[in-house]
Amino acid sequence: MSEQRLADAKGLQNKAYFSRWIGSVLLFVALSCGVPYVIYQKVGAQSFSLNPQLFSWPVLAGAAVLLVVYFTSDALRLHYILKAAGRRLDAGTLGKLTFMNILFSNITPMATGGGFAQVWYLRRRGVPIGTAMAATTIRTFIAMVLIFFPVPFLVAGLPYFRDGGAMAGAGWTLAFFAIGYLACFLMILYRLRWLLGMLDAAAKVLVGMHIVSIGSMRRLKRNVLREAVRFSHCLRIYTRGDRWDVMLSVLFTAVFLLSLFSFPYLLLRGAGYQADYLETTGLLAVSTCIMYFAPSPGGAGFAEGIFGLFFASMVNASELVGIMLLWRFLTVYLGMLIGVPVTLHEFFRRGRNNA
Repeated sequence: MSEQRLADAKGLQNKAYFSRWIGSVLLFVALSCGVPYVIYQKVGAQSFSLNPQLFSWPVLAGAAVLLVVYFTSDALRLHYILKAAGRRLDAGTLGKLTFMNILFSNITPMATGGGFAQVWYLRRRGVPIGTAMAATTIRTFIAMVLIFFPVPFLVAGLPYFRDGGAMAGAGWTLAFFAIGYLACFLMILYRLRWLLGMLDAAAKVLVGMHIVSIGSMRRLKRNVLREAVRFSHCLRIYTRGDRWDVMLSVLFTAVFLLSLFSFPYLLLRGAGYQADYLETTGLLAVSTCIMYFAPSPGGAGFAEGIFGLFFASMVNASELVGIMLLWRFLTVYLGMLIGVPVTLHEFFRRGRNNA
């Protein structure tokens, strides 16, 4: 009887997980379609058009090269992180991991699902859960550092944020937030007591103002301490590896991000606009920093909205949404489309193996 109850409970849990995945997918689709339509209405476009130059051979060849670099560097950055931790995977497994990550990170809020999916898959390939969690955590950490570190300099240097007004204020707010976020990581690594002391001070103020309860603050402090210890453990596993593997993992993360940020420049130049490479890649770096904390699945809606806000002044109103959708297709939708059959194959194969 108890076994039956356990089976029923597991079935209900699986149904709940499945329902949440379906809800996230539907929300992703709704936001990915709805926000571009709203932008199309707001910019006052008289018609929707796709610039035919975007389908010329030079642009298609450039997009193909960028895609190869984008997907390959994404796989290689995880490869060298795992290698530094003493694990090696074949090229086929790394390819599957890459597309599973793209799929799940874009149907879960705040880009966490890709990591969970990769941990699940790595465990099936014989990688211990501690090593798998360390690898996915460090992969995200390196990318966030490389994105967050230049944000203050980009805000100070990009013309978009130098003209004063609301965007300048918003840009500097984001810059200070990025600095604070990196400072928290440094405190976790070197001065954890300082961070816990700051939490205690904030807790006294919030509890005194009756904004939160003492129990809630205790839980928050406990969670912060647990995650800080886990992160420090992950970093120790990583840094004990061969220094060349560590350096190459950082290098390929930089290549991955640079290729990701280069797609808008290719599309704008391909459509005949006089885009500046440093400006377009800088704006994409800033927008990616914002999207890391977007509550929607994969930053859907926020990504399109920020793109429209940043590039509306550079592009003809009738072509803005078309370029936006092509950018999202190349950087997100294409990888997701490849990730769907890859993931289904792994799930069905697991079911056959368990049968």
